[in-house]
This record gives sequence, structure tokens and C-alpha cells, in this order.
Amino acid sequence: MRLSVSWLKEFVDFELAPEELADTLTALGLEATVEQRDYPFEGVVVGRILQVSAIPDSDHPTVCRVDAGDGQLSIVCCAPNVAVEALVPVATVGARLPGGMQVKRAKLHGQLSEGMLCAEDELGLSGDHTGIMILSPQAKPGQDFKEYLRATQEVVLVLDLTPNRGDALSHLGVARDLAAKFNRTVRLPSIKIEEGATAIEELAAVSISAPDGCHRYAARVITGLQIGPSPSWLVQRLEPLGMRSINNVVDASNYVLMELGHPLHIFDYDRLAEQRIEVAFAKHGQTFTTLDGQKRKLSRHHLLIKDGKVPVALAGIMGGWDSEITDTTTSILIESAYFNPTVIRRGAKSLELATEASKRFERDTDIDGLLFALERVTSLIAEVAGGTVARGMIDVYPTAHEPKVIDLSVAFTNRLLGTRLPVEEMAAYLRRLGLQVEGKGQEALRCTVPPSRPELTEQVDLIEEIARLLGYDNIPAVEGVPVRFQGLAQDEQALFSQLREALIPWGFSEHLSNTLTRHDFANWFSEGRPVKLANPLSAELAFLRTSLLPGLVQAVAFNERRQLHDIQLFEIGAVHQQESKAYNLTRERFMLGLVATVGAGTEKVHWKRPAKRDLYHLKGVTEQLLVALGVPGIAFKAALARGLTAALEIASQGRRLGLMGEINSQSGGPAQKLETHVAAVELDLTEVAKCVVPGGSGYQQVAPYPVVERDIAVALPADVAAGQLLDTIRKKGGKYLRDVRVFDVYSGEGVGEGNKGLAFRLYFQSSDRTLKDAEVDVQIQRVADALQRRHKAKWRQS
Repeated sequence: MRLSVSWLKEFVDFELAPEELADTLTALGLEATVEQRDYPFEGVVVGRILQVSAIPDSDHPTVCRVDAGDGQLSIVCCAPNVAVEALVPVATVGARLPGGMQVKRAKLHGQLSEGMLCAEDELGLSGDHTGIMILSPQAKPGQDFKEYLRATQEVVLVLDLTPNRGDALSHLGVARDLAAKFNRTVRLPSIKIEEGATAIEELAAVSISAPDGCHRYAARVITGLQIGPSPSWLVQRLEPLGMRSINNVVDASNYVLMELGHPLHIFDYDRLAEQRIEVAFAKHGQTFTTLDGQKRKLSRHHLLIKDGKVPVALAGIMGGWDSEITDTTTSILIESAYFNPTVIRRGAKSLELATEASKRFERDTDIDGLLFALERVTSLIAEVAGGTVARGMIDVYPTAHEPKVIDLSVAFTNRLLGTRLPVEEMAAYLRRLGLQVEGKGQEALRCTVPPSRPELTEQVDLIEEIARLLGYDNIPAVEGVPVRFQGLAQDEQALFSQLREALIPWGFSEHLSNTLTRHDFANWFSEGRPVKLANPLSAELAFLRTSLLPGLVQAVAFNERRQLHDIQLFEIGAVHQQESKAYNLTRERFMLGLVATVGAGTEKVHWKRPAKRDLYHLKGVTEQLLVALGVPGIAFKAALARGLTAALEIASQGRRLGLMGEINSQSGGPAQKLETHVAAVELDLTEVAKCVVPGGSGYQQVAPYPVVERDIAVALPADVAAGQLLDTIRKKGGKYLRDVRVFDVYSGEGVGEGNKGLAFRLYFQSSDRTLKDAEVDVQIQRVADALQRRHKAKWRQS
């Protein structure tokens, strides 16, 4: 937002230098800087024309004798407005002008020219080439022209506003803050409207078919006006703010936009076929050509302004191609409306069409102030373009706005700020900001928020307003303020922290991948339908990821190309898939992904560490991680999975938690760039959280009694998984069974063809006594019998 200092002074009195004004606004929360303009020329000075002589046999050119401060110059000039004693910008020999032009001494029309008298366009100041610039009497011959400009041109502040301060996107909004700070009165611009005899109801009608999108719509009609150039005062107000002058009517609407902050739209009345305005949502797939000539495809969430059944504008965003103001326009319909901020924000974002209007509407506007804006622009257009204003206005307002009422606790305010402000001082600050304040004793204030400040919705918002006006520097630094702040962590956030705390000590590093990916990567590990972005930045970032593994595998490949082969990474993040029954047709899940390089070359060479990391290392990490979280009954069973070999399904209590396996280098995608084998795990954290038993991973006192170990070897069909036997052993091992592990797998002589041998080691322990061998033997026999019955496993006791 660009702000004219002189324009601001028309609303409120203040005596501050530009830098002081910027500091004051910044302290009020409106971060401001003084614009430092960079002029695109060098070597230009102020000169005074001493003599003007016509060139013989020439219609226009003249020879001017010019005082340039350090001497007199002879300059040939073709401008029609040269005059003796005029102060003008002079580009001396050697000066550089916009576009790289360098001024040289030359003969023109047979006369020596030692410089150049400049028009505004030749200096890059505007597009005006009607004549040379005539400067004010304050200019002095020989003065650097840049210094003259900085001293005489409009001082502009640049505001960097937070998204909630839509009211400050205008000179009036900023003036209100300054007036509140210095306890001054805000002056509103005057309005003078002389209405004609014809009532507006005879000329136009307005209806709102989408009250959720448009809460209020007001209109005025002016007939018989004259489109033309804007007066110089109007142009000079807009150009320093970066707004190009178009014509008197459009410039007037832009003027009021920057003045009051409320967007307005002006239609060519005669190009409205029915002169019947309707506000309605678009139909899905409907097309509309906007003022910039672009044909746009709309959806049901786009709000339209229609002339009968024909759309003429995208509400709150941009007008239509067929209803713009042209040089032949003689009658206009002026729109001043309130549009739902969410509707405008969504519509502008989906079309990638941000405008000065949408920027204000999506931050919320003053639903009551729209009438003043309508009257102001009507008055201004009648002043600069003439015409007859139709009698009355149309104001369609289905449901009146209910002002927000907030109760403010005096004690809580002082506790939060660390101050001792009396209730009267708090009330005074809030009244300065336009709030209606009623006392509720000495303990509280009841505050009614004006519609110009819709972002004030809670008690803390009012406390911030008090702090702004009091001045943050005036709030004393105190110790031991009796205020408690409670951090509220959601369950999943606590789970995420627990995962990080467990994985990092095991040698894993956290990785963050882009949630956007390409189509083949999105489908690499998942059979679900990926979600496509409506407006992707590129084909590489066109889909939301359906798995964490592609990003993790890409990270491994990236590190391997840099000779880093011992890698263990994890990531916690969201994945998305299309789902017809889900909200927004998209299902979001939070996942944990683990990858680790396996096989030769993944461990640092050490004579005492010959073992290499393998798939079972990651299986053990996964199991221990789930145990630490309090997940009971963890089971692994063979499965088929896209992109994985030797895949295992991870489950608990019949609930599928995720998958693990080795990355299949033949599956395409980033796996093609891997130099080593990589094992991977992906867990659905929503399902994991459902399986966690509260207190299941709590501290257990170390038992002082010895562990009794027993081995049991069985022969069984080769297609029976060891995991099935482990489940049976855990169920039948009795209350003293602490752990069981597979320590040998055998096939060949002694077990028979089509069979295999498995050896288990069982660990028994009591927490209150030493176990007897007979007790353990009984449990071993029960286990052997169960394995025989359920899995046809024969106990090999030899």
C-alpha cells in the first residue's frame, strides 16, 4: 500500500517529518518506510531561460539562451511553451537520459545546441510530451534536478501490512489510527450531489440471488456525462501511488478506492442490455471474458454480477470485457457492494487473478461504509465529468449487519500487558478507535466494534489495540507477571515428538520432502488416485504425494551421488488421495516413513564390526519403536506391495499399520538412481495411534531374579511363516514368558523334503521369586503341543 503524506494530512492534522511519520505508523503496527525514488537520469540541472530567438526559415524551433548556474548555454528547442524567465530542467552535454541516450553538443537547424530542455517523458517521469517541464519559482539555476524533485514532489510512504489490517489499505484507515494515537479528529471528505428528476428505480433494478456471497449491494446512476482526461489535481494524486490515469470516470473510482479503501465498479449503463443487476454464483464450467481480455472457466464458487442473465463482472475481482467504460460512454451505473471475504479469496485464488479490489474484499470491508463510498464517488464523478445524477439510490440489504460486542476484563488486560491502567483510560483508548464503550463497573467494559474494524473479534484483539495506542515502549518491563501460558499440543503432535525422540538416538536423521510431486512418483508406492493441483507450477509439482517413500528414496540417491552410503532417514508428514466420500473429495493421512541402506558397503569398516545392516535391522527398529509407543501384539506377515520386494505387512490386533520391504530397483521412479539396496517402512500414524494402549510402555522395575532360558526346535512345512509360530508361543508361553526369538533356520537332511527347521529361544522370569525348572518344563511342553496342533510342527528333541 502506497500512501501520500499530503493526502493523509487532509484527513488528520499532524506535524511529523516523513521519517517520523513512518516510525509512528510502524509503532502502531502499520510497518512503514519512506519511498526513496530513483530517477533514471544523470547530469540534469535547473536552468533559467534568459532569451528566446526564432530560427530563420523554421516554423517551430527556437534558440534559447539558458542560465545553467555555472554559465550560459545555447540550446535549440522545438517545444511550444518556451518562455523567457521560465525555470526548466536542462540536460547538459554528457548527461544520460532514460533508454541510454547521452546528450552531446550538436548543430541543429544550423545552430549550435549545447544541451537539451526536457519534457517529462524524456526524463522518465510520466508520458507527457506536450511541452518542456516548467518548474516552480523555488527552483534555482544550477541546482541538481534530482534534489529539486525530492524537495517538491509528493512524499510517499510504503506500508507493509499484516493480512488482518484490510482497513489500513486506504488513507482514511491510516488517518483513523493516527487520529486515535494523537487524540485528534478525522475529517471526512465533503459530498455534494444535485439529483435530477428521474428516479433511479425507473432506470435500474438490483436483486441478490446469492446472499451467502453478497450481503449488500448499492447502486447509483448518472446520465449525460462526458468522458475525457482527468483534471491535473486528480492525475497528480494517483500517479505518485503508481496508478496510471485512464479517464475522468475511472480515475475518480480509483481515487475513492485509495481514499476510503472501498472498491467500486462502474458499468457503461447503455451496454447493460436489461439494466437489471443480479448477483449470483456461476454455473460449473461457465466461461466469462474479463476486462483484461482473458476467457476464464468458472466454477460454482465464483460470484458473478449479471445484467439479467448475462454476466458482466466477476464480483469483487474484475469487470467484464463488454461493459467497460469507453470514450463513447455517456451514462453509467455505479456499484458499491459488500462481498463475502471467503468467496472473493477463493475465487481470486483459483483464477490466479489478484486485483486492488480483491485484495481489499478478501480482507473484509466496511459493510456500512459502502454507502459513503458510493456517495463520494458519485459526487466526484459529477464534479469532473458532469452529467445528471438519478434521484435516490438502490440499496439491497437482505440481513442487517449485527455489530460484534466484546466484554473486556480490566484485570485480565492489566495482567496480560503487565500494566496498571485504570478502566477510564482503557475506555478512552477504545473510543478513540471508534468503538462504543459502556462501563460494567470498575471490572469490565462492554465494547461494540465498528464495521470498519471487522478483524476485532476477541478480547485479546482489544487488548492489542490498547497496547498500540499506549505504545509498546511505554509498557513497563516487569518481572514475575502473574500470567500463565498453556501450550496445547494435540495428540498427534505429542505422538510425532515421541517418534522423533525414539528414532534420532537410533541413528536416524529427519528429512523433509516436498509434498508436491510428479504423476509417476505419486503412483509409485500407492494404488490410490493422486490429487492433482488445479494450477500447478510445473509438471514436476502437479500432484500431492500419496506416499513418503519417493521423497525419502530421492534423498538417499542424492546422498549416494556424493559418496555417502551409510544412510538412515525418517520423515513424518501428510499424504493425500482422492476419496469420493471424504470432505473435499480428498483423504489426508499422516504417515511415518523410514529408509536405511542395507548390504555391503553401508557400514563403516571396522575390525570389530563385521556385521552388515539388513532388512531385519529395520524390522527390529520398527518393532521396538511400536513397543516403545505402547502398541501390543505386533505382527509381521508376507504381503505384496507396489515398489517393494520381500514385503511385510505390519499389524496389531488385526489392524493394518503399514508395510515394509526392500525398494525394488526395477520399479522405476527414483529407485533407478540408487547405488545400493534400501529397506523402507511406511506406517499409518492414525492407525498406530488407535492401537496404543495407555500406559503400555511405562516404566517396569528390573526383576532381581534370574532369567531361565529354554530352546525348542521344530520341523514344519516350509510354507509356514515363523511369525505364526511366534504368535502361538507368546500366547501359550504363560505369564512368566518375557521374550522369544528365532535363532536358527535349517533346511535339508533331517527335516524331510518340503520342510524346514526352526529353533526358538524362550526367556522366562518371575518378578518375585526364582523359577523352578519343573515350572518352565511344563510351559515348554504346552508350547510344543500347541505348535503341533496348530502348525503341524514336530518337536525335535535330539
